[in-house]
Amino acid sequence: MGADAAVGATAARGRPRDVRLDASIAAATVELLEERGYAGLAVSAVAERAGTTTAAIYRRWPTKADLVQDVVFRPRGDDVVADTGDLKADLVTMVRWTAEKYSTAAGLAALGGLLGEPIEEGPSRRRAAATEAWKRAVARLQSALDAGELRPDADPEVLASMIIGPVLATAMARGPGRVDERWITSLVASILEGAACRRS
Repeated sequence: MGADAAVGATAARGRPRDVRLDASIAAATVELLEERGYAGLAVSAVAERAGTTTAAIYRRWPTKADLVQDVVFRPRGDDVVADTGDLKADLVTMVRWTAEKYSTAAGLAALGGLLGEPIEEGPSRRRAAATEAWKRAVARLQSALDAGELRPDADPEVLASMIIGPVLATAMARGPGRVDERWITSLVASILEGAACRRS
């Protein structure tokens, strides 16, 4: 996993962040999630495997949940939502991002653990980040609606749900890694078949 996997983590004060350490922490987190699941993931174990200290991790992420969310889902990444002017291509980008983050062993473990966290617990930054990708997808679909590319009665929030829902259902029913490019193309075609504006 590259250093960009830790994008969105809380910036540490003082000297500049060591991106190599960020990458080591990210890789260790993903490996341990795959091996032990969310409940079995300990920040101390991440620190040991990454060759650092728990203090160094907590300077970057205030809680285990923040660490897992930022490392696994990277909601602020540039690849989350594209706006190229090509709705079909942009939907493929959104589905691909969803599959890369949720249709993996680490993603499923992280999702189950994060959903079990008390909703009132933790900094508001984490709650805001959790909805960031969703909001960006809805905004892109709203722009397509405004441009007349979607039926006037299409609901951007419903369409955004049609991106993540099938990915999660397939990953849980058939296991991680089952969402490939053919599957993504088929889903996007199905979404557009139902929602695209018919031009005479």
